[in-house]
Amino acid sequence: MTPWHPITDPSDLKRLGKLAEEAGELCSAVSRCIIQGINAREPTTDKSNETWLEEEIADVLANIELTVDHFTLDKTYIRERIELKLGLLRAWHKAEARGRT
Repeated sequence: MTPWHPITDPSDLKRLGKLAEEAGELCSAVSRCIIQGINAREPTTDKSNETWLEEEIADVLANIELTVDHFTLDKTYIRERIELKLGLLRAWHKAEARGRT
């Protein structure tokens, strides 16, 4: 007997699959910005890495909103967690900036 119970509902799979796909595309955009610089351009399309990053962030945020609604996730808890994480990350960035000076 396995403790795992994979989801099988097609609607659930579709939503989570799309969220994962978009998150992966965001990772690719972030990686390109790290490797080439945010102001570099894609040679074939001439799209800036900054624009691609903005698009992928928007795509992920849209899919997050749909996923939260679909699974009736606790928006209050999520907002509280966001605020907690923002505080921690701001402190981390501030400490890191002090360390460079």
